[in-house]
Amino acid sequence: MAYRRGDELINTTRPFRALSCTVTWFIGLVGWLLVKILYSYQSYGRKNLYRVPGGPIIYVSNHAIPLDPLLHGLSLMPKLLYYTLLEETVLTPVLGTLVRLLGGIPIPTDQNRMPDMEKAMTQALKARGKLHFYPEGECFLLNQEIRNFKPGAFYVAIRQGIPVQPLVTVIKRRPFLGHSRIRTEIHVLEAVRPPPSKGRLIADIHQSLSFAEQIRSRMQECIDSVGGDKSLYRGPMPRIKGVNDRNRQ
Repeated sequence: MAYRRGDELINTTRPFRALSCTVTWFIGLVGWLLVKILYSYQSYGRKNLYRVPGGPIIYVSNHAIPLDPLLHGLSLMPKLLYYTLLEETVLTPVLGTLVRLLGGIPIPTDQNRMPDMEKAMTQALKARGKLHFYPEGECFLLNQEIRNFKPGAFYVAIRQGIPVQPLVTVIKRRPFLGHSRIRTEIHVLEAVRPPPSKGRLIADIHQSLSFAEQIRSRMQECIDSVGGDKSLYRGPMPRIKGVNDRNRQ
């Protein structure tokens, strides 16, 4: 079950998916209490999850705290999904196996494996119909000014005609015993249909950049409208050796 470079990027066998479901629900039950204590976690707009016609969907989120994947997963339950993450994380002993069971799909550092990545995303959408991306590419601690999005998620949406649904991490201060603590809200926005594919690689890449900016702007408007605190920013999350220590670009 442990992942090594060159392995299949996703495991969709029935035994693995059954174990994945069990582990995900267990982590969800334990994690809900954890994020309630740490962040006073609340989710809003879940009704938008059920306004989307049946079929595959892509979720995108800003990445402002290390536990965002847990918060976003809780906000989507009982829906189960696959999500992309750095290959270094999946290579980490024990942690790597856990994140794969939770639905993690590693993004290979080897550019020659991009066809494998496309295959894995197709398999993920076929198996669960739900695929999650962090288009900023990494975690910017407590950031409420969303960075420019990379186009990958939006390219997939355009090429496959799949709607994109944003999940927005909003960070606020809250009073606590004469001090202030962090409050985290997840806002589920309405899904957005992508523009139709033009059938040409360069044209669709160009469209994906415009579509990415459209979604990023909607998410930033949400943060601004509900009062996300922009004074809390702490910079990019520090690298952890063997977990997320890929060189920054």
